[in-house]
Amino acid sequence: MTPAARVAWGLAVAALIGCQASVTPPAVPPTEVAERQVITPVDGGTVRELRRRGDLALREEKWQDAADAFRTLIAAAGVVDDPAVSTYLLDLGLAEEGLGDRARARAAYLDLARRFPASVEARAAVLRTIAVDDYLEDWTALGTAATTVLARTDLDDLDRLTGLGARALSEVEAGDDSSAMRDIQEGLDLVDRSGLGATGRLPNGAAQLRFALAEVRRVRSERLALVPVTQEFPARLEERCRGLLDAQGAFADAMRAMDPHWTAMSAFRIGAMYEKLHGELVSIPPTEQAKTHAQQDLFFAMMHVRYRVLLEKGLEMMKRTVALGTQTTEVSPWVERAAAAQTEMTKAIEEEKAHLATLPYTEETIQAALVDLEKKTLAKKAKQAATK
Repeated sequence: MTPAARVAWGLAVAALIGCQASVTPPAVPPTEVAERQVITPVDGGTVRELRRRGDLALREEKWQDAADAFRTLIAAAGVVDDPAVSTYLLDLGLAEEGLGDRARARAAYLDLARRFPASVEARAAVLRTIAVDDYLEDWTALGTAATTVLARTDLDDLDRLTGLGARALSEVEAGDDSSAMRDIQEGLDLVDRSGLGATGRLPNGAAQLRFALAEVRRVRSERLALVPVTQEFPARLEERCRGLLDAQGAFADAMRAMDPHWTAMSAFRIGAMYEKLHGELVSIPPTEQAKTHAQQDLFFAMMHVRYRVLLEKGLEMMKRTVALGTQTTEVSPWVERAAAAQTEMTKAIEEEKAHLATLPYTEETIQAALVDLEKKTLAKKAKQAATK
């Protein structure tokens, strides 16, 4: 192209640009996008209105209003995997929990985890599923939820601790205390590194881990059967009591939980351990030396007076559990169980005392005999140790 031609081409382009710039386009009225209306027999409005209404209801703890709004939004979305549905499902689960319907809450959380497995909401939903499974005592489902949580790569320390504690609790309740202990030890190492719950109230994940540890100790202790009585009875009883106290220590740690449900569970378990040990001890049949009715009555009296303290300790823990229920707005099933156990244990103590009153021994006489027996036992042990 010659210089002249280039100039002519440039002028032509400039003219064309100028002409285009001078043309005024026809006025186009602004486009208004109408929001889709959602109407059901229960609720209605635009998506934005329903979302705002549901969020407000959640904040104000108007659980039924919130549940209605989010159910409507989910139904309107249908099967389309709109990312907003993951939020609706999470909020619906929270509303259902607020209503006390944990089974429906869990269904919403599991639906969310299935449809949007990689989402942040799915992580929160599965963690909430763990809390629901704990409450419902669905140990199999708890193990499944724990495995799902631990498979994620976006966990923080507390989330991982929650998963480990949940899996450990599921395992010990299924009878596999060895696997449970491996998860517990990993969780305890994580607690040491991160300092979670080192002082003050325990996060629920840390409380669950301590509860699982206590359950392992309780189960292992209660495997030490005391009947039939053998020569190893004193050693087995001592080991059984040591295991009980170790379990009690872990349950006491779990009672520092932020969620009072763990406190109630732990207090109940402590009381039940004492009741179980008492029941096993007083069920021991009389020795062969107790051949007459009088001797058998004396044996009964000595066993019941000696070990009644265990039942009294158990009763005290049941009372504490029931008292906890009056301090919270939600009645835990463990509080209800404690109330029933309190009634039974109180009745058992009264019946025991009434039966002892029919025997020709006072409790003071029996206590004196027990002290004398203890002295003789200690003297025998000392003599045996000296001859070794």
